[in-house]
Amino acid sequence: MAGDDDDSLLLWCQAQERLAGLERLAGDFDAAAARLAVVLDRAAAAFGEASMAVVSAANALGVAGKYASDFDAAEAAYRRAVAALDGVDGADPLIRAGLLHNLGGLAHSRGDFTGGIPLAERGAALRAEGLGADHPDVARDLNALGALYHLAGRCADAAQAYRRALAVFEDRYGPDHFEVAMTCANLAVLHGDQGHLRAAEALGRRSLRILESVLGLADAEVGLTLLNLGKAVAGQGRRAEAAAVTARAVKILTARLPRDHPHLVAAHEALQGLRRAS
Repeated sequence: MAGDDDDSLLLWCQAQERLAGLERLAGDFDAAAARLAVVLDRAAAAFGEASMAVVSAANALGVAGKYASDFDAAEAAYRRAVAALDGVDGADPLIRAGLLHNLGGLAHSRGDFTGGIPLAERGAALRAEGLGADHPDVARDLNALGALYHLAGRCADAAQAYRRALAVFEDRYGPDHFEVAMTCANLAVLHGDQGHLRAAEALGRRSLRILESVLGLADAEVGLTLLNLGKAVAGQGRRAEAAAVTARAVKILTARLPRDHPHLVAAHEALQGLRRAS
């Protein structure tokens, strides 16, 4: 029967998307994109352009394109997903929220921070309408929105978004959760960029304590937090202490990241600068 055939094809599409996700996680972005392009073509032919199968496959293709830094292809795929969703009767608004979140994240990756803000704002608002303002998924949207505000120079808006996210995570998960640590890290960077170095240091140390407890002493997130903490300490004139903190960041990031990774390059440059100044 046609319905059975449709169900079988839908299950095949879902399985192929999962395989593509594994390929993406393994770093084989070309294979993931090629697989998803086939899925998208078959889904459109079988179910029509305005179908959830097309929405799902196009969104997955957008994610693969973003990871591969093929931003034009990623945007085309995401926008195809949005257009497909527009034609689906009774579509869940939370799906649109996720697509808008992805488009905002893509704008972030492209450096179009101002352009990404309306997308992220709409996505966060839709998610809050559907789940409630105190849901962790809304807080994650607020963290992403805060980063866009920060990079667009809207620091007061960024601080408000981060603090709202932090309050949700603390209420839902308690004071020592990974999400709390990452939001504290975001706030620490924001305060550091504004010259509020004591606040940046305090938030950085809180984030570091939680991450070391949750992830261990040698995780890349620990290294990045140490790098930012070193900047806050150095800005207060404690260069020897900052050099020790930054040296630890370099050691961790060297073991975890490729030699040319921007975070590792920045850590080496920061450490060299501190040693020259001492």
